[in-house]
Amino acid sequence: MQASLKVTPTLLLLDLGEVRRLITQDGPRLARYIAVLREPHARCVRLRGVGVSALMRKGIPPGETLLYTLPDDPLDFEQEGPSLHLPGLRLYLGGPPAFVETPFYAWVEP
Repeated sequence: MQASLKVTPTLLLLDLGEVRRLITQDGPRLARYIAVLREPHARCVRLRGVGVSALMRKGIPPGETLLYTLPDDPLDFEQEGPSLHLPGLRLYLGGPPAFVETPFYAWVEP
C-alpha cells in the first residue's frame, strides 16, 4: 500500500492511494482518505452534511472519506511504525493491532 500524509494546523489527511476496507470503532467502512479535522468535540462523522463542505473546500471527495473530528491540534501526532497516534485516535495501517488503545480507531484490512 502506498499511502501519503498531508498535515496542516486544521487538517490531517491520510491518502491510502485507493479505496480500502477499514475496520473502525463503528464497524467496517470503505474509504480512500482518512481525514482528521479540528473541532470542539471528538467524533467519527458519517458524511451526511456534517463536514462535507469543509472537505470539499480542501478538494477532498466526501464520498471516499472517513472523517474524524478531534479538539486537539492535528499537528500533535506521532508515527510509530505503520501506525499514526493522535490524542484519542489510532490509525493502524499495517492491519489489526494486538489491542486497541483509544476510543476512536481504524485499521486497514490486509
